Amino acid sequence: MMIWLTIAGMAVVTLATRALPLLVMRGEPPAWLGRWLGLVPVSVFTALALRPLVVSAGPDPRLAIGAPLAAGLAGALVAWRTSSVVATIAAGMAAYWALRLLGV
Repeated sequence: MMIWLTIAGMAVVTLATRALPLLVMRGEPPAWLGRWLGLVPVSVFTALALRPLVVSAGPDPRLAIGAPLAAGLAGALVAWRTSSVVATIAAGMAAYWALRLLGV
């Protein structure tokens, strides 16, 4: 019974967090909120992608400059110049594999 109450409680919280903003803000959001919300995807992507590029894996994580960071920078450069997701992924993977083959 406790599991079902937990699931129901989670459903209510999820519904409330998604429905309340829609009920409170009918119509267009203010301009400042639209600009702020436009930056959310960039900040979430940065938070998810940057740590694996600059922090070494293992029991003692520390700042590391190596193949992942260089490949990430190569991918970022291709993304900036081409705006192509496929080209970005291909360039990043090719740079990573080339650097790993060179022993970096």
